[in-house]
Amino acid sequence: MKMNKRKVLVIALAICLIAIISMGTLAWFNAADEVTNEFYIADSDNDGIADFKVDVWETDPETGAKDPDGVVTYEKIAPGDVLPKNPTVENLGDYDQWIRVYVTFDEWSTIKAACQRQSISTDLRTWLDVDSSVWYADDAATTEANNSITYVYYYRQKLTTDDAAQTVTLFNNVTIPGEFEQQDMQYVSGNFTIKVKAEALQADNTGADAYAAFSAYWNK
Repeated sequence: MKMNKRKVLVIALAICLIAIISMGTLAWFNAADEVTNEFYIADSDNDGIADFKVDVWETDPETGAKDPDGVVTYEKIAPGDVLPKNPTVENLGDYDQWIRVYVTFDEWSTIKAACQRQSISTDLRTWLDVDSSVWYADDAATTEANNSITYVYYYRQKLTTDDAAQTVTLFNNVTIPGEFEQQDMQYVSGNFTIKVKAEALQADNTGADAYAAFSAYWNK
């Protein structure tokens, strides 16, 4: 089987605004003064890099190195296996962010049937060791389409620009149910994938938490 998380890069660009406010020239006894205030939003350091940017990556389980593509293949998977997979969201910009993450499993019809055959939960979030004190799972946002199922999580805190807090990991392992038997997965088309996608929204002045901010901004 293959667990595959494609790197998903979501870039939100604020409108670049340079506002110059001039007080003009004030004449008083031949004296003059001028004050200019410049306001920069987005790319304020003029380095050509967007100041509002989020990235998703994970660690290669074999090398321990950061894998920007997040493509990991697992072979000879057995029921009960705990597979290392740690999709990590990173704030690459200069503004604090609210984070929403989508986790999509494909081959849903086959996996669902296997779970039902073994009388275990069809909620595939139970396969993931997501810390509920860190992430809020939006039950109402779960969707099924094109033989896949997608779950939505919101990061409970701001993903800040501070060096110690600019990354957050959604989960560290995927556990294959120990109840599964060979027949339960035999109709999966060779492999199945788990894909992770992250969205970021400006944290300041948008809401009390990620759920409120995304709900207000996109109304969904």
